[in-house]
Amino acid sequence: MSRYMLMLLRTYTPLPPLSMFVDMIWYLDGYNPSHSRERSLPDGTADMIINLDEAPIRLFDRHDREIVSRQSILCGPHSDFFVIDSSGRAKVIGVHFKPGGLRPFVKEPLREFLNRHIPLDLIWGSKAGELYEELLGTDVPEAMFRILEKWLLSSVHGSMEYDQAVQYALDQLQCKPVAEVIEQTGFSHRRFNQIFKEEMGMTPKRLQRIYRFQEALNLMNDDGAWTWTDVAFACGYYDQAHFIKDFQSFSGINPGDYRAIPGRHHNHVSLRT
Repeated sequence: MSRYMLMLLRTYTPLPPLSMFVDMIWYLDGYNPSHSRERSLPDGTADMIINLDEAPIRLFDRHDREIVSRQSILCGPHSDFFVIDSSGRAKVIGVHFKPGGLRPFVKEPLREFLNRHIPLDLIWGSKAGELYEELLGTDVPEAMFRILEKWLLSSVHGSMEYDQAVQYALDQLQCKPVAEVIEQTGFSHRRFNQIFKEEMGMTPKRLQRIYRFQEALNLMNDDGAWTWTDVAFACGYYDQAHFIKDFQSFSGINPGDYRAIPGRHHNHVSLRT
């Protein structure tokens, strides 16, 4: 029997207004893969991860240096991949934010969190420990979802609305050049990049590249129906060489070595052996 068949994965979409900023709350139990590490590819979003087992969460950067080893971690908006220690059976719950969705829940601008992995107690103090203890008080995923939903609502620091110019850019970045999008906001390029980095953690140009990279991953997961040349053309790369270079920049691997891990999101990959 496959080790993945014993895995329990539950997801929950919170109610408004949280649904404007949170893509989903998820619970994973029994994940015990044969590989000891896996790579998490960037999608420009942030995640909160809480390990409900005794073992800490261990993360490594692209140079195999340990970034953090703690029970509860906030992964800021990322434009680079990182590596997860996946040895041992996992019982984990987390929050996957939408692009810029972390902003109302932290005091600092999101540029301060770009590609950073921070213990929750350094951000939310004793509230993080209280959340952890409350989650340990139940084994029912749906009850945990309600606990996290309540906790997020109580942790709001800023406005529960997106900046209008940033929201416009988010809606347009997947179909228009960055320069054209910024021009239509009425801001100078320099000023808009500052605003966008505060709200999203990175420049609109980098986020647009990540969107294109994610589109390529989706096509590559389409039952092998797409060649590299097809993907490069469909996603707007200049040519196959441009596509490969961009893919390597975000993932650290060649497209031919990309393999999504069975039972996981396509951003979690194993390498060809």
